Parts: sequence; C-alpha cells; structure tokens
Amino acid sequence: MQGGSYLTDQSVTNGSRVSQPANTPTPASPKWQRRPEDRPDEILDAAFDVFGEQGFARTRLEDVAQRAGVSKGTLYLYFDSKETLFREMVRAKIVAALREGEAFVEEFKGNSRDLLVAFLRRMYRVLREQNLSRISRLVQAELVSFPELAHFYTQEVILPARRLMEAIIERGIASGEFRETPLGFASRAVPMLLIHATQTQCFLQRFDPEALSDEDTLDGVIDFCLSGVLARPELQR
Repeated sequence: MQGGSYLTDQSVTNGSRVSQPANTPTPASPKWQRRPEDRPDEILDAAFDVFGEQGFARTRLEDVAQRAGVSKGTLYLYFDSKETLFREMVRAKIVAALREGEAFVEEFKGNSRDLLVAFLRRMYRVLREQNLSRISRLVQAELVSFPELAHFYTQEVILPARRLMEAIIERGIASGEFRETPLGFASRAVPMLLIHATQTQCFLQRFDPEALSDEDTLDGVIDFCLSGVLARPELQR
C-alpha cells in the first residue's frame, strides 16, 4: 500500500515501526489544500498578474487557476466567470487603494497644499510599487470592446478617484490656497497626469535615452499640478 501508513511484517522490528527511508519524498500538498481560507486572495493575486500580462481578452480562467495553484473547478467555486473575476480583482486591488487614499485625506491635518503633495506622493508610490499601471493600461486598451466592464470601471474607479481629487481641490479653494479652474478641470487633469506618468515609467522608461528617475518624475508631476491649482493673487486684480 502507498505512503507506508499501515504496519506489515516488513515494517515492524522488535515491536516498533521502522521509519521511512530518508530519501523517500514527501508529497507536497497543493496550495488550495494547505490554506483553504486563502484561496480567494490567492486567486485574485493570480488574476492580477495574468490580466496584467495578457490583457483581458487573452486571459483564460485556466491560466489564472494554474498561476494560483488551484484547479479550474476550485476557481469556479468563488468566481463564476472571467468578468466576475476581473471585477473582484479591481475591487481588491484598485478600489481598496482608493479607499485607503480616502482615509488618508480625511485624517490629514495640514494645509491643502501639503495635503495635495502628500497625496500625490502616496498615490504615485502605490501605483508604482503595486504595478497598478498594468491594469490602467488594460482598461485604456481593451475595455472599449467590453462596455459593461468599462461602465463598471468608470463607476468604481474613475469617478471615485475624481471625487477624491475634487475634495482636495475644494478644500484648498475654501482655504484660499487653490484657485478655481474652468469646469473643475483640475480634478480630472491631476489623476490623468499621475496615471500617464506612472505608465510611462512602468512601460517606456527603459527605452527612453532621456528617461527620468521616478523621483524626478514625481517632483515634476507635483510642480506641474501645483502650478495649475495654486491661487495667484496677481491674476485676480
């Protein structure tokens, strides 16, 4: 019988069981057997990697399952379609980052200029360190062909990010630190600039003979944003 789990006349000497030879391999438990409570998170981590590498259209659920170390059937226990998996991955990775950003803004005690600078530094770091630019690139390149997912991403990511920036800008306008911009465009322009900057650093930096470091890029983004939103008394005369 397999595994040496039963006593036989060959496995007993002087009334005790003989241990397995040292060179007998111990079968490795599959990931989904070792930590069943972690299955959803591991599947979402794998989905983030596979969607980021292959895009939405080319990703197959079996690819995600293989990356997560689970069977396709196990994946279906938690996510019933590729669309559902994409939505939950976005909520787990990007929406969660926005929620943390909202908490940061609500708890910030300094002036609005310092808040904007600190928020830009925080979000740039999150986008770069967590490779979230891979998903924003996918959204721009593919979701026009998947209107329901495009609507979902707009409602759960783009609009909340805009509202968060609006809160920062309006705080500064109320304190006299920031100026109003036509159509409130600053709340749209700042996130767009931040996303474009991180995508450029992520995908094109190594090909650019005049590439900037992340620190220089971030400093440039902050300077540009402040130039666009700070109040200018000389223009109000």
